[in-house]
Amino acid sequence: MKFFRPALALAVPLLAMQACATYKPSQETTTQMARTEAVIQQADRSGVAVNSLPELQSAKDKYAKAKLALEKKSSAGDREAMQLAKQAEVDAQYASAKAQADTQQAAARDAQQGVADVRQEASRNAAAPPATTP
Repeated sequence: MKFFRPALALAVPLLAMQACATYKPSQETTTQMARTEAVIQQADRSGVAVNSLPELQSAKDKYAKAKLALEKKSSAGDREAMQLAKQAEVDAQYASAKAQADTQQAAARDAQQGVADVRQEASRNAAAPPATTP
């Protein structure tokens, strides 16, 4: 009995540490984290930061929090990481869509300005007296 108590006192903390050390997040969580990271990187590479900085920063912040939650190595941490990763993915997709819409609106404005310039030039040419040739 004397030997059992010290052995148990040593075994319980070791088993608890072993359980934490061997915890693996679910495949779904791992997949979501990878997908979120890819979406954020794609948004970064596509120049979203120029047009949608707050939205992209929100995605990056949530992804960083998701990675911290994943480090808890528990099912509660997994759930939190999954939720944050999904939110980060949506934020990054929104940032990309917003940046794309801004770019398309700028292109449309440029096209409209080009059309207006051509019309103005055409009306100026129509109003000018014809050149006489000797």
